[in-house]
Amino acid sequence: MNINKYEIYNYWKDKAITKNLEVKLWERCTSEDEAVKLIEFSDGIVCWGCGLLPYSTVDSDKIEVLWKHDHLLNKAHILARSKGGEDVPSNLFLLCPNCHEEAPDTTNPKNFYAWVYHKRKSDNWVQVYRRELEKAASIKGIALEELVGCFGQLNMDSDTIEAMRKQMAERCALHGGAVSMSSKMLSIIDILLESTKE
Repeated sequence: MNINKYEIYNYWKDKAITKNLEVKLWERCTSEDEAVKLIEFSDGIVCWGCGLLPYSTVDSDKIEVLWKHDHLLNKAHILARSKGGEDVPSNLFLLCPNCHEEAPDTTNPKNFYAWVYHKRKSDNWVQVYRRELEKAASIKGIALEELVGCFGQLNMDSDTIEAMRKQMAERCALHGGAVSMSSKMLSIIDILLESTKE
């Protein structure tokens, strides 16, 4: 696949998906469209499904450089390549590994757009992380309120968050090309409990 991520971004940067599952230019959308803008910020490299931020970035103010150094997002086909989907920007979407695995492999682009619309409206990364954290807490036999209390004890500034992310990365291994959500959440619980016992 010779298409790079910046070319895909460049195609989609001014587009939105409407409630009728049509792709339109954002500037032409009306309130009746109830559209979801695909790229919220011009320099925002995030999953176009759940909105997850990358784990690492490069220090640059040039969007092309940022996209060149992105290692989080996968190039996902809207129309499945196995069903004749082409390797062109209009048929490619940038998704985190979890969303790429979850996204529909389809011959009907409206099915893909429906999935994206739902993810952006109802199942974004904050909701996914909360649900998965609840599941991990249940697995470990810990009340969610206890974890919330642990978060409350920490100074959650950018340095603390970055340190926690680094610890999580050190404790988790790749599983099928990505770090599984259960690995992330179980390690975050361990880190939280260790940090608040000190």
